Amino acid sequence: MTKLQMFLGSAIATGSAMISGVANAALDGTAVTALETEVLADVATASGSGFTVFTVVIATTVGFALLSKFINKGANG
Repeated sequence: MTKLQMFLGSAIATGSAMISGVANAALDGTAVTALETEVLADVATASGSGFTVFTVVIATTVGFALLSKFINKGANG
């Protein structure tokens, strides 16, 4: 291959990449909006689940603390 052929091949490849990048950029707006909607839904689900777990852990901790006090008071009369 001559230098001219390599240069032309490189220029064509670069131009094709740029054109495909521009074509994909037009689709990115809708794709980003769809992805944003899905991520926000997942965040809401995770947040709700996190609060549920937090509530169960706190309730369990308080329950065991009260049970411990009850057992100690009963043992000590």
